[in-house]
Amino acid sequence: MSQLKFSTLIRFIFLSFLSGGTSFLFLTFVNRVIGQLMAQGYGAITQTYTLLFLLIVVLFIWTRRVLALAIIRFSQSLFWSLRKDIIFLVLKSNYQQLSSRKDLVHTALVRDINMLTNASLNIIQFATSVIIVVACLVYMATVSGPLFLVSLAVIVLGTLLYQFNARRNNDFFKQARALEDRFMFYFNAILGGFKEIYMDTKKGQRIYGKKIARIADESVVNQEKAFVGLLNNQITGQTMFYLLIGAILLYCGAAWRIAPADTVSFLFILLYVLSSVETIMVLLPNLLQAKISSDRIAKLQADLLSEKPLGELVDLQQTLGEFDTIAVRDLTFQYHGANQESFGIGPVNFSISRGEVVFIYGGNGSGKTTFVSALLGLLVPASGGVYYNDCLIDEERSQSYSSLFGVVFSDFYLFDEFYGIDHLDQEMLAYYLRLFEIEDKVKVEDGKFSTTHLSTGQRKRLALITALLEGKPLLMLDEWAADQDPYFRKKFYTQIVPELKAAGFTLIAITHDDKYYNCADTLYKMEYGKLIREEEPVFSTL
Repeated sequence: MSQLKFSTLIRFIFLSFLSGGTSFLFLTFVNRVIGQLMAQGYGAITQTYTLLFLLIVVLFIWTRRVLALAIIRFSQSLFWSLRKDIIFLVLKSNYQQLSSRKDLVHTALVRDINMLTNASLNIIQFATSVIIVVACLVYMATVSGPLFLVSLAVIVLGTLLYQFNARRNNDFFKQARALEDRFMFYFNAILGGFKEIYMDTKKGQRIYGKKIARIADESVVNQEKAFVGLLNNQITGQTMFYLLIGAILLYCGAAWRIAPADTVSFLFILLYVLSSVETIMVLLPNLLQAKISSDRIAKLQADLLSEKPLGELVDLQQTLGEFDTIAVRDLTFQYHGANQESFGIGPVNFSISRGEVVFIYGGNGSGKTTFVSALLGLLVPASGGVYYNDCLIDEERSQSYSSLFGVVFSDFYLFDEFYGIDHLDQEMLAYYLRLFEIEDKVKVEDGKFSTTHLSTGQRKRLALITALLEGKPLLMLDEWAADQDPYFRKKFYTQIVPELKAAGFTLIAITHDDKYYNCADTLYKMEYGKLIREEEPVFSTL
């Protein structure tokens, strides 16, 4: 609720008091008319009462509508404000920060914000009911002091019992939220790995049977305990109220010699209080869950903010000079698994100069991708560092340094348009579409692709064209040619790579195409986390 400005809060409080006060005014008006009818009959009803009744109804409609519109506008503003805030923080996060929090971000955007927004719409009824209860208690004190004290004692006792039991229920709701995180993790696994699941249905069955079904069973039991606890609280409160009404009606009025008219008025108000208390108790579960969601959103925001923010994005080629060399010196990095398993690379030493073409090869798990991720600034080294033109890239310069690279990862994402390119060079675009032989597959209108539903190899070509049009001085390609047919793979290494070098691009590529290792100026081998420069080119014997 940090989005709620003080002036808006004051306005809501005022409107809530006005709405609740109008409801209470209607109640006291009806109570007064009943008293007049009991004392003087229908002759006591004058035209003044009719006008007052109409005025109260109009005032009730106006206050309720104004408050409802204000809450609706606020809830929608809150909904999108929280979404924008979280996405803004995501975009300000570094790769390591976000990679471990993707499921939490997804759950916050999909569930928690909706829960919080829906709860804000219930504030009207909740606030109005609270105000009515307070106003009625004050009025009841003026009708009969002894009956008010008895009623107040019952209400206080019921509230204490409710709070005592609500703590346990709140724990159940927190557990439900944790189970929801686990469910979203495995749900995302199904969506992300659906191709693999389709090819081997045992994977999906195992995830469903051993993970999702168990989470569902646990969640059902947990939610049942939570809501049964709330139900018991509601029944306990209602029972105490009914006993109180019975005691007043059958014993207290006569024993304490309270006038029947006062007893009737008191019971009339008490029944209205019961209705408002029931409304409060019905809304409390949603508000409790909204409080948990609010806490989770606040924690997520705090976690994203706790990390050191990315430095201001600047053009390193203006501040540190045109790109000449990048050097990696004694760089190490270590992954730590959940079972104390670890994998690391380093110490690694590496250098690349402007216009150079560097290929890196190595077996699966040798550390190629980890090294390149550290080189790109995605991972923060445990020791050592990356130097641009002999200047150490620290945290302040990391984001600016990363922006020097045009990249196509092995698990790349193809955007639907040229985001980040202010002025699209139409001539170069047309040329690259012809060079990569997809001009008949894709058209570009207003910077947007006509389609991205292409083969993986064709989508990779589009991704590389996008990287080239960004005009970055360095290119990093991770197994780019692996999805190309033999004809285009040959064209890429023997024609496109030399052309890119001639155009001034510096290229780093992870590749296993040993047939074309001779197309590189420098060749490195990654083995057991160590990067070894090949002094003699390694060519295929095929």
